[in-house]
Amino acid sequence: MRISTVQLRTRVMLGVLIVTAAFIPPRGAAAQSEFRSPRNADVDARGARSIRVEAGAGLLRVEGRAGIAQVRVRGTAHASQRAWLDEIRLVAERRGTDVFIKAEIPDRNGSLWNTFVNHVRALDLVIEVPTTVPLSVVDGSGESKFIGTGSIDLEDGSGDVEIRGAKGTVRVNDGSGNVVLSGIEGDVSLGDGSGNIDARNITGNFTIVEDSSGDIAVTGVGGTMRVRDDGSGDIDVDRIAGDFVVDHDGGGSIRYNTVTGSVSIPDRKRRRG
Repeated sequence: MRISTVQLRTRVMLGVLIVTAAFIPPRGAAAQSEFRSPRNADVDARGARSIRVEAGAGLLRVEGRAGIAQVRVRGTAHASQRAWLDEIRLVAERRGTDVFIKAEIPDRNGSLWNTFVNHVRALDLVIEVPTTVPLSVVDGSGESKFIGTGSIDLEDGSGDVEIRGAKGTVRVNDGSGNVVLSGIEGDVSLGDGSGNIDARNITGNFTIVEDSSGDIAVTGVGGTMRVRDDGSGDIDVDRIAGDFVVDHDGGGSIRYNTVTGSVSIPDRKRRRG
């Protein structure tokens, strides 16, 4: 029996997949073989004008502490291979008037093995910072939380973001993931790719520069609430002390209640809560 070229190629590909699958460990076994190691540092923050954080894959938690004069970093590196664990570094140092914190994680994407196996390379960080020093943060992937800090400028790639009790201006540019804001003492500016937005008790103005998809729920804004460009998803606001403005809305309903100032939204979307 003669085998056609197409049949031959199909059999070869099936053979490659079967052999590859034989070497892939079960998910449970991969999790059990994960290696972990601490990454800790303290940096003098006296006279610092900003704290810059560059976090990669992994969880990020930043907590404000009144009266401290250091930035305290407590990290945990974890990887599915010991050699990779040794390559994960924490950089924590003073650079002039800046405190600089960076997670250095090697990029090993692109191989055939990584196509089939979800290897782990990450650095979880818990950082304590003085509340009086502004934060500038770039976060790659993973959940991030900011509790009781000063002002925040955040660039986030993916993963949920939570900011609670910040004292000062908050600016967030988020790629994907839900965003939760609460108890912010200052103005907030937010750009969001995808994911829901839940905001409560913001003392200043709240501006959503852009929201591609996901619902927006806002309760308690001390100034003006403005949505410049909303792609899809519902908008629901309540207890706005200033004006409520929606410049452009692509899809979804708009509901509002208890707005002290004026309301300016597309007429076809007008629906009081």
